[in-house]
Amino acid sequence: MQGLRELYAPADATVDIVFVHGLHGDGTKTWTYDSGHNSVFWPKDLLPNRTGAARILTFGYDANIAHFWARPSVNRMDTISTDLFSQLENDRCSIGATARPIILVAHSLGGLVCANGLVDAASDSDGIKELANCVRRIAFLGTPHQGSDKARWAETARIFLQIFKETNSELSKDLNEKSEKLAKLGVQFPSLLNSRAQSPETKIEVVCFYEGLSTTVSGVNFNMIVTESSACLPGYRRTLLDADHRGMCKFKDENDINYIRVAGLLGRWAEELRKPQKKVAEEES
Repeated sequence: MQGLRELYAPADATVDIVFVHGLHGDGTKTWTYDSGHNSVFWPKDLLPNRTGAARILTFGYDANIAHFWARPSVNRMDTISTDLFSQLENDRCSIGATARPIILVAHSLGGLVCANGLVDAASDSDGIKELANCVRRIAFLGTPHQGSDKARWAETARIFLQIFKETNSELSKDLNEKSEKLAKLGVQFPSLLNSRAQSPETKIEVVCFYEGLSTTVSGVNFNMIVTESSACLPGYRRTLLDADHRGMCKFKDENDINYIRVAGLLGRWAEELRKPQKKVAEEES
């Protein structure tokens, strides 16, 4: 299902937590552990017990690799990011919650959708910029951060093309050129974080989760899809998850150690953002 969908809405909500999936995922399956006998959609089935007065939402979109690696004239990442932020703005306006703090939770390339949306919103003059200013926390799960190096972005694309067995030969052509948008984002997003860190009222706290197990698809071992060095932004907290790239966002129950690590962080953030930001800054100093 595409678009923004509300999963949990307490009457006293003070924070919005928004989940954004990556390649070939969707707003439900990406976050669902399925053993064949039972399934756990943890943002809905488990997380409300840890995040108190947090409203929880998930965003789905057409997550085709061609939307991320494309020539500038046809790159659709701006469209996806704008759709996410516009839908979220409209949703929050409809319930009178435009000033509520936002926590973003993004898997894989979903993190690039979020980062791109924040960069674009910084130069916006309407409500989208105000919404972006409400984003105060981001948890990246296996999101590649390759800086300005087009070759590294191109290599990331080749890995994803192999994993998802893309047979369209056009997709694999001129990947360096098609990485131009991502290379720019790799510079712009850290710069945005640094700019917003100058004030406690606008600072975005970031935690980068990285995969600890190699990914095997159809008997082929791809090692770490997104390595620790790629998944972690310099200067920000990093946390290991004992899972491969696909499994790092799926948790079977509340005792799953990876769930404890991620949900524990989200619970702490939700509690922090309930407090006036000045008080939080005083406690951290």
